[in-house]
Amino acid sequence: MSVTGKVVEYDNVNGVALCLKVDIREGSPRSRLFTISYKSEENKSPWPKMSLFFAILFNIMALCFVRISFTVTVIIIVVLSFVVFFWITHSVQSESVLVIPTVGIQSSVKYVYGREDNFISWSNVDDVIINEVIKLNRVLFYLTVLVKNPHQESEPIKLVPLFKYTKPRLMMLETIYSELQSLLTEQHINGPYNEAGDMG
Repeated sequence: MSVTGKVVEYDNVNGVALCLKVDIREGSPRSRLFTISYKSEENKSPWPKMSLFFAILFNIMALCFVRISFTVTVIIIVVLSFVVFFWITHSVQSESVLVIPTVGIQSSVKYVYGREDNFISWSNVDDVIINEVIKLNRVLFYLTVLVKNPHQESEPIKLVPLFKYTKPRLMMLETIYSELQSLLTEQHINGPYNEAGDMG
């Protein structure tokens, strides 16, 4: 069971309306589930669907009005199949991050069909930062987990960006950042065993 603690609505860097929900788990009160999803289907960017529609329409017109060989027809059908498959498997619906102190951080990306999960053990989490990235003529902000990588001396710290598909603005990221920092700070102060009372 979980209780929704906070809901924030704001546009992302592309002007698409997003909704951030912060859920507090009742079983472990200090754990948090952050979910960023598109506010509604109507507010989602129309470009992926429009590009898919026009690609299919153009190829159907080419098949109907242009005399082409059987081999070219098969190639067009195969290419269209890959375009549809790519759109279905890579169209992001929402992103979420589940933070359970002493256990870890799990980030999830939900697609039209299926989902992808990435787990970071709590012992490997060094810090959480908001990273500034310059991309073409824009400045983008990413919430990033600094992950300790002691087995590789050449790269002792690895950067793992969160919410890289929905691209929320800085205001939304700061809300998540403050909650994550409070969990990290509290855990560092109390320690994993002091709360349970097993060790001094």
